[in-house]
Amino acid sequence: MIARYLFAGALALATPLVHAQSELPPKELTEKTQGSMEKLRLAMEAKDYATCISVIDGILPTVKPTSFDTYLLAQIKVQVLLGQNKLVDAIAPLETVLTLSDGNTNFYEPKTHLEYLNLLAQLYYQRASGYKVVAEQKAGYEQALGTLKRWFERSPNPTPDARLFASSLLYQMATADGGKADMARIREAIEQAREGILLSVKPSNQLILLLVACHLQIEETSKAAEYLEMLVESDPKSEQAWSQLHSIYLASSSDAKDPVESRRMSIRALNTLDRAQKLGVLASIKDNYTRVAIHFNLQQFTRAAVLLEKGLSDGSLENSKRNWELLSSAYQQTNKEDKALDAMSRAVAKFPNDGALEFSFAQLLYGSEKVAQAYTRAEAALAKGLEKPGQAKVYLAYLAYELQRYDDAKKWVDAARAQGDVPAKTLDSLSTAIAEAVRARS
Repeated sequence: MIARYLFAGALALATPLVHAQSELPPKELTEKTQGSMEKLRLAMEAKDYATCISVIDGILPTVKPTSFDTYLLAQIKVQVLLGQNKLVDAIAPLETVLTLSDGNTNFYEPKTHLEYLNLLAQLYYQRASGYKVVAEQKAGYEQALGTLKRWFERSPNPTPDARLFASSLLYQMATADGGKADMARIREAIEQAREGILLSVKPSNQLILLLVACHLQIEETSKAAEYLEMLVESDPKSEQAWSQLHSIYLASSSDAKDPVESRRMSIRALNTLDRAQKLGVLASIKDNYTRVAIHFNLQQFTRAAVLLEKGLSDGSLENSKRNWELLSSAYQQTNKEDKALDAMSRAVAKFPNDGALEFSFAQLLYGSEKVAQAYTRAEAALAKGLEKPGQAKVYLAYLAYELQRYDDAKKWVDAARAQGDVPAKTLDSLSTAIAEAVRARS
């Protein structure tokens, strides 16, 4: 947002004019300064900034501090430093320009003075942003704000950009210390940003996103969502806007204490994903997983299963153990046991060395009354390796007992006891049951 000023404009100010107030310093250059202007012009055109600064610094000590020479040379020095992107270094000569402007109205055009005043506010802001100490940063922002207020007082037509700058500055001041934001400053920032929107035929994305940030700071999430809805309508390819809007609806769903409101926000989040993906936005694997998760939260398990089948097939979802387990779970939730078993079988085939997944398959088979298959799978899981093998051995003992394979059941009880991570009480009761079954059979 830093303004740039043409050297030609500065030279125009060097033209002697008749001034009405004789007590003001004349708007004319000394002979020495006039003799150096051509050299300055050529150096500027060649972007020989070192020569420019050398010439200016050589003349300044020889002229009066309140003269038009000082005013013009300081103005040119500002331009040279800006041309080198030395923004902070440009502050001192620009302060000189404005100090002389305030005391000598014959030196400048009002429009130029306003431009310089706005520029100084922005340079103060740039300098403050670079401070590491919070107190210094805040003081710098206050200096920028004070200068900007002077500009607003004198400017007949504040622009949307000026309102954006004011709002950005106030937001930075409000959040500078990283703790709880200054709510009064945040509301001032909102006021400035709203003024900017009123002045705009098509408000800038920056202006709207700033309003979003402000409303989020004061926990007005619904208002933030309104502005983001405005932004995605005016700039439908803005991934940042879609992402923020989607995140707000998800967070609102999670935070809502009323189940009806939570569901309403989840549906909005889902709808936002739909709209964004039709435009080719928010179409990452992570976004696709979020869609599945929302359907689960809404208990729309059939739809979740369809999305998982598609995503695991075409790569739009991660081919992960978690997603295969979700697919099986979705089928279980809709009482499609055969499909749940098929999904788990495919998962085990995809991850043949995963003992925990194999054990989950065994449990699912048992739930479907396929005890013999569950036993086989549980043995395979134990062979692949499990975090708690003792528990798996107890499970195998129970399965063997149910299959009336009592010798195997006793073997697994003994193995679990040797493992040492299963309560003796559990094993003792199972051992008793096995012994009684063996006696009954004989």
